Amino acid sequence: MDRFLRPSGAAYFVVAAVFIGVLAGFPSWAAKNSAKANPGATQVAVAAVPAAPKPPAADQPAGANSATAHKETLARGKQMYAQYCASCHGDAGKGDGPGGANLAVKPQDLSVGAVMNPLPDQFLHRIIADGPQSVGLSALMPPFRPQLGDRQISEIIAYIRTLAQPAYDPTKVLPVTATREGLVQPIFFSHVIHTGSYQIACQYCHAGARRSSDAGIPSVEKCMGCHKIVAAQGNEQVQKLHAYWNKQEPIPWLRVFRVPEYVQFPHKNHIQAGLVCQTCHGRIEAMEQVHATTGQNHLNDLMNLAAMPVPGPKLTMGWCVECHRAVNEKGVQAVQPTPDAWGTAPRPATADDTKKRKAPLECVACHH
Repeated sequence: MDRFLRPSGAAYFVVAAVFIGVLAGFPSWAAKNSAKANPGATQVAVAAVPAAPKPPAADQPAGANSATAHKETLARGKQMYAQYCASCHGDAGKGDGPGGANLAVKPQDLSVGAVMNPLPDQFLHRIIADGPQSVGLSALMPPFRPQLGDRQISEIIAYIRTLAQPAYDPTKVLPVTATREGLVQPIFFSHVIHTGSYQIACQYCHAGARRSSDAGIPSVEKCMGCHKIVAAQGNEQVQKLHAYWNKQEPIPWLRVFRVPEYVQFPHKNHIQAGLVCQTCHGRIEAMEQVHATTGQNHLNDLMNLAAMPVPGPKLTMGWCVECHRAVNEKGVQAVQPTPDAWGTAPRPATADDTKKRKAPLECVACHH
């Protein structure tokens, strides 16, 4: 009699099919309702940008058409750079042009590869076309659209890439999305600029991560430690920071990552274990606005209910438990993207990501 009451594999399949059919329109419905419930969220689409011409492959014969075309592209880019950019950025891109001598914010030194190379072409294209203020930088440089078309801007970028030292490596560019995601914060703080380009360590601002349960948010005083001098004038976003400082008020940042109140998540334990921030928070250094898809969602819950086990979303109990199981079996290397991720704190020479750990699996480890 029990075999008639016990659901079979076919029954599970039917239930799963019904759930998937019902939920087929769920993402679009959820997106519409999320937009209504969260008017602060934004998506800024970037116009399609022609890719900057790449140099020819090393195995191409001398005099190949692609090599000639690349030389012509660089020649045109250099000519337009001299016409539109050199007056402020200087002939060699050192930021020492006569037009920028008296500006409140010194023109960017385009030859510093450590700063320029991580930025993708579409990001630089937006700066030139729409002005640096479009990415949270100073508005002292004017937008060059429509004086310059997309192809001309791409050729200028191709030439600027040749100025960088160390040389530009396209394989090490930040994966900045063309569509800006995430909540609109009181100040447009770009992690792409601070952590991705200038490579400021995460724990410089979030100092609590290595010594307490909470990573913490940097105080206005911490931010002013740099911005009393850096871009103190000429940048709208920095002026907003100064306004909070003058009023002695904290910046009302909108929270992005959260776990339920009944969950204990000690940051310091995970940092001391050798995890990088990107393991849980994603590629923060590539986010103009911090965004995340974390916590429980109905689709994942229903698929598990229909006997279709799928990995849990980040910051859910299932995801955390599987992470602990993985590091206990294979070490930290099994879960983190890379040990030398941008923005991470210096690691001791004895750090061993292959060493098996003893991450707790008991309920009281997180629920107490």
